Amino acid sequence: MATEDSRGTFTGIINSGIWEEINVITTKAGSVRGGHYHKFTSELFYILRGEIEVEVSKEGSANEVHPVRSGSIFLIEPYEVHTFRCQTSCTWINVLSKKMDASSMDFFRKNFDGQ
Repeated sequence: MATEDSRGTFTGIINSGIWEEINVITTKAGSVRGGHYHKFTSELFYILRGEIEVEVSKEGSANEVHPVRSGSIFLIEPYEVHTFRCQTSCTWINVLSKKMDASSMDFFRKNFDGQ
């Protein structure tokens, strides 16, 4: 939710849930990130700068492509394959419901078989 007055704006990013990790990501124009899904982790993204084409799909459903830009906030749920194609240089905040743990990664390529 965003509010605005003579001083500027106030944009809420998170107002529910339990989040364990927050990251700032920068990516060069033309780069691709993602192409994976998580079984247990939800991810919230807040785009600070740039334009990104976000492709999202779930097993058995068609791919959806969403253009996002500075100020966009969106959530990726477990089992949603997500791929980011950066149209410009980008900076965004990534918030994870489960902390990344190298000994037990919740990170799977898009074939849905856990490999």
